[in-house]
Amino acid sequence: MQIKKKTDINLILDNFSSVAKWDATGKKLYFVFPDRKRGGKWTLMNYSGNRFSVHGIGTDYADEQELFFNEHDSIVSFLWDHRSAFNASIKEAHVELVGEPS
Repeated sequence: MQIKKKTDINLILDNFSSVAKWDATGKKLYFVFPDRKRGGKWTLMNYSGNRFSVHGIGTDYADEQELFFNEHDSIVSFLWDHRSAFNASIKEAHVELVGEPS
């Protein structure tokens, strides 16, 4: 499941549970991928009620709070801007789940 066009993002968001891990303590799904601009990691989270947020952390920075996406277009724009890093992590996670590609 790769982001090749903006409409792919809706498919990923609708099926987020198929790529994300479950955090029982925080009661949320999450997916971690590189923050290539700041040299750290983004964590994209999905809470009940289909609320998405993102948080960034690296060796030299940590976002003070999660940024909640109040509008659907905002999360689409965020993922579109970071699609290369997201796609690489999706591919890596898929390889870990199914083994080496043939």
